[in-house]
Formats: sequence, structure tokens, C-alpha cells
Amino acid sequence: FGSSVYRVHSRTALVWDTDPSSSLVGMANPRMGSISLQQPLGIGTLQWGTTWIDEKMVKGGRISDATVHSIVGECLRAGVTFFDSAEGYGGGTSEERLGRAALGCQAALATKFLPTFWRCWRGAFQSAVLRSRAGLQVAKIPLYFIHTPVHWLPVEFWIEAACDAKDEGLIENIGVSNFDADQVIRAHVVASRRGHAIAANQVMFGLLNYKNVRLQETLRVCHELGIAIVAFSPIGQGLLTDRFSSDGFSSNRVAKMTGVRLNDLERLRGEMHAVAKETGKSMAQIALNWVICHDCIPLIGCRSLQQAQDTLGALGWRLNDEHIRRLDEVALGHSTLTGKRWKRVFFANVFGLVMVCCRFLRWLSGSSRFSAPSSGPVPNGGPQT
Repeated sequence: FGSSVYRVHSRTALVWDTDPSSSLVGMANPRMGSISLQQPLGIGTLQWGTTWIDEKMVKGGRISDATVHSIVGECLRAGVTFFDSAEGYGGGTSEERLGRAALGCQAALATKFLPTFWRCWRGAFQSAVLRSRAGLQVAKIPLYFIHTPVHWLPVEFWIEAACDAKDEGLIENIGVSNFDADQVIRAHVVASRRGHAIAANQVMFGLLNYKNVRLQETLRVCHELGIAIVAFSPIGQGLLTDRFSSDGFSSNRVAKMTGVRLNDLERLRGEMHAVAKETGKSMAQIALNWVICHDCIPLIGCRSLQQAQDTLGALGWRLNDEHIRRLDEVALGHSTLTGKRWKRVFFANVFGLVMVCCRFLRWLSGSSRFSAPSSGPVPNGGPQT
């Protein structure tokens, strides 16, 4: 089976640089499978959880419902309809907040299944889908990601489970996250055999990662297979913004995950600052627009209306070729795809334990819904794509 996968890859003509018409994001309406976006931008909801753990672990604490609604409303008015969550974000409370804020809107809602080591049967996948569907208040989840390929079961097992969920009408599009080129091909082969497709791959991509060889190969494979790239951490959790201070570098999660050093940032940030000054934009807007210019959909978290407004300033214009060339030249090559496997395993399962703890705390407070919802449609259908 493995050799046939590689033969599929070697026979396929790469069109990343040679066929601009095939661009996923350069078109007027970028696509992720059956989802057509008005704008090539997604809003992440990692910090929208409402549990006690979110209050203690998230910098700045929990944000209010009013703030969540203002962010969603501002983005929707600007044509940004893609919002991304996960079952592990706040033990499902992030999904529920997003579902309430986007109820009745034409929004492309996405969430993720976390394959922790204790989940080893397909029923666990379906239960997670049903729980997330109820939280998002949709009859069918528009885009459902497998959060990581790191598991003792092969990626094919979980792709089969996702295909089952799609066949049952529970999800509209299948996505993967943190998959490298080989894993993307394996997922594509399984989905194709079932008559389905992989709509998107969510990976860390931006000026901190661009020159990584393994990441570049992943981008090429996704492009040739028609799989959209959703780029998380495009500003490096603040590393590539005007407000960055070296005082906070030691606690920066992206720096820890990728191994980037403070000295590595000097030349890159200097060029970004120069381009920002020339264009009259913020450094964050430069970083996001650069991702869009590379035919990817940047995904950025927003905790305030001001952050959302600054993020939206990355849309409606485009860096010129000279700016892109200069930024490409100083981009770095630190990618999570080349990190040690044990670190990825550790992170995924710690995240899973936090998810379980969040749900347990909600159960103690009497606000949890642990039983899986029925497979019937959610009242009123919820937002659809």
C-alpha cells in the first residue's frame, strides 16, 4: 500500500508554480472542498473557552459573550465567514460560544477531533462529531478536521471514520491538521477510495516557517491534490507584530514549539517593519497578507474587537511582487512538522487531558452535556454553508 501511495505522488505533475489558474486562494472565492469563502481569512477560537481552566491558562483570562458576538458580527460584515474551533478548546465551550454567536448566519464553521491515545475505536469519532454538532448548533458540520496524525493507530483508520461520518450526513467536508506530505497522500488515497476528498490541511505556516523543506513539500502536495492550506499561527503568537517585546519571548508558545530563537527574528522583523512603513499597514497585516499572497488561508485568533478590526485590515489589498520577494528572502524555516515526534505525542495527549478536565469541571458545576445528542437534525438547522 505504501509504495502505491508514493507512485501516485511521483506521477502527479506539480502545478504550484506553473499554473496560477489553479490557485485555491488567488481566485475571487477561495474554496475548501464544497465551502466557498468570500474572503481568504479564518478566525480561530482557541481562547474562547469559558471554563475555570481557561481563566487560569489563557493570558488575559476569559473573554465575555458580548466580545465574542462583537467579533463574529464585525467579521461577518466584512465577508469573513470562516470560524475554526475544536472539541478540545475549553472542553467544548468554545464550540458552544461560536454556535451561539453564529446561529442563523451563513458561516463556515469548522471544528476538530482530537485522537488521544485512549481513543481507539470509530465510535469515539462519531460521539465526538455528535457532541460538536450539538455545540455548534448545526445539522451538519461544514468542515471537520482530524486535529493531529500523531496516534498509535494509522491515519487511515481515522480517515475511514471521517468518511463514515460524511456518509451518514454528519459532516460536509473532511479536513486534516498537522499532516505532512506523506500523511496527506495517505489520507487522500483513503478518502478517494470512499468517493470523498480532503478539503483542507491546517498547518503552521507563515514567515517563521516558509523555508522549511518538509513544509514546502507538504504545500506542494496539497496544491496538486486541490487541498486548501489553512495557516495557523501566521503571526507567531505575536512574534511578528508591532507590539512584540523580548520580555515575553521566553513564554511564547510558538517559539517553544518551533525552536525559533530571539536572534533569528531580528532580520525578519526589520524587513517586515520596513514593508509595513512603506505600505501604511501594521506588521500583523503584512504577515497575514503575505500568507494570502502564497495561496493559503491565514487563521488567526481574536480576543477583542480591536484585534478583529486590525486583522480585517489585511484584506482588500495585496503586497506587490517586490515586497513579497523581500519577505520571502528573510523568512525562516522553523516548522512543527520537523519537530521531535515525542513532543507532538506529549502535546496532543496533554491537550486531551485538559479537554477531559474541562468537561469534568463543567459536569461538577451542573452545566455539562455529556450524553451524545441524537443523530437527528438540530432544531432550525443552524448556520449552513
